[in-house]
Amino acid sequence: MQGLFPPLCLLLAFALAVCGFAIWAREGPEAGTQLHTARASGDDNSRDALESHLEQKQFERRVLLGLLVTASVTMTVLGFASMRGPQRPVSG
Repeated sequence: MQGLFPPLCLLLAFALAVCGFAIWAREGPEAGTQLHTARASGDDNSRDALESHLEQKQFERRVLLGLLVTASVTMTVLGFASMRGPQRPVSG
């Protein structure tokens, strides 16, 4: 089991990094037509609510990216730290 742990950690680190880069490559949340309509019509209540929702979505995306990168780095460090070197024969 000890010999299986480092490769699994490194495989998980790679998968987390790929997911992080895939999310980062996509465009983040942007203002929709409802927000543009609320801005154009001068509806301050709707505009404030929609802008708050947009800011919340953008913040959640940044947090998700940060967590994916942190988890990937952590799994990489854990994978390399748990590797053992070649076993030396015990001389009697």
